[in-house]
This record gives sequence, structure tokens and C-alpha cells, in this order.
Amino acid sequence: MRVVILGAGTAIPANGYSPSGVYVQAGREHLLLDAGPGTAQRLRAAGVTIFDLDRIFLTHYHLDHCLEFASILFALRIPEPRRTKSLVVCGPPGLKRLYRQLNHAFHGWLTPRSYGLALKELKETTLRLPGYTVTSRWMNHSAPALGYRVEAGRGSKRLAYSGDTEVCDAIVELGRNTHLLILECSVTDERKVEGHLTPTACGRIAEQANCRHLVLTHFYPVFKGYDIRKRVRRHFRGPLTLARDFTSFQL
Repeated sequence: MRVVILGAGTAIPANGYSPSGVYVQAGREHLLLDAGPGTAQRLRAAGVTIFDLDRIFLTHYHLDHCLEFASILFALRIPEPRRTKSLVVCGPPGLKRLYRQLNHAFHGWLTPRSYGLALKELKETTLRLPGYTVTSRWMNHSAPALGYRVEAGRGSKRLAYSGDTEVCDAIVELGRNTHLLILECSVTDERKVEGHLTPTACGRIAEQANCRHLVLTHFYPVFKGYDIRKRVRRHFRGPLTLARDFTSFQL
């Protein structure tokens, strides 16, 4: 399993910290977890193109996590190179309405011409896919949001991705015994915002989940000069990565 953090930041521009997106190669398929603005360009810089993608999993429909969805569909209409294999896009309920509204706003320019597009609205479920599984659980955010767990090779490689969330039992469950637990870490302990995690909260979740490697992402500018590691280490002593754009892992 190959994993590349395509966006370690938020909607606020910052060098090395772009809006949310994670590339995962699982089994024989290429996955995109979230599609914040500019994700397609960073995906290409990571050595993969939108024409390679098999599935996109959106956690929720805030712009910093899903806006590139429209850009990708528009780009896939371009005649050359022509996409022929189907694309599956998954997300919480509201995905089909989002697509209809975007396609209407852009005068039908998101409608596929040469490939099949399947939109699948998920709740809590497990999808059994070629060589891997994806499990979704409800997160605790200001909008309906899912977190995802990907297991490849009969569970021999495991990762979990929170998207945006408050502390909840479901993210601990998704992260249980994973090789890689990717958590959003939006704000400092002292400036807690409802629906988002802090460094100390991330440390607690990682400890409870018994993950092998904790990766933090989705940093807002409030972290400038802040010792994130010190807060995480109050609870979690395992491998810790503070991600930037293009931080990568091979599991």
C-alpha cells in the first residue's frame, strides 16, 4: 500500500500545506480520499493522474475537502487523453444532489462522455473491493462526515483517515491497530474549535486505538511556533509524523 498526503493544510493558503487530499494505492486500484482544491495537480506531481483513479472517497462536502471533485469531472471530459474506465465516487448522503447542483451550475460540463460515473452514497458500511476493503464510520463534525479505514492484502496493511472530526468512539474504532492513522489536527489545545481535533486529543485517540504510526494533517496557521509534538507525547509515544504536502509512506 502506497500513501501520499496531497494536502496537509486547509483552505487558507500556506506554503507546503494545501487543502485536504490523500492518495492511496490499495490492491490494484488507485484511490483518492478527499479532493480539496488543487488536488489533481498535486496527484500528478506524485506520479499519478486523474485518469489512473479508480475511486474517490469524500469525507464531507466542505470546500476544502471536495471542491476538486468538480474540476476532476470537468477535466475528464477533455477528448485527449480519453478516459474509458469507470470512475466510482463515494461519500455521505447528499453526494448525488451535490453532483446535480454542480453540473447544473456548470451547464452540464461535468457529465461524462467516454466513461461511466457511479455515485455511491454511504453510511456506516464495509465495501469489499478488488484486493482490499473500505470501512466507513460516522465522524462528529459540523456537517455529515465519514471517516474511512482501508485494509489491503487480507488486512495485512491497514490505514485510517479521519477527515474532519471531533473526538468520538468511531475514529478510535477505525484506527484500531492500524499501520497508519491519519488524523486532522486543526487547532491548538488552547484554541479548541468544536468539530475539530487538537494535538492532545490526537494523542489520546492514537493511544486508545493502539495504532503503529500516527500522522497529523490539516494544520491551520495558528500552529506557527507551537510545539505539537510535546502535546501529542503526553499520551502517544509511538512513531509520529507531522505531515506536509507530499509526505509519503510505503506499507
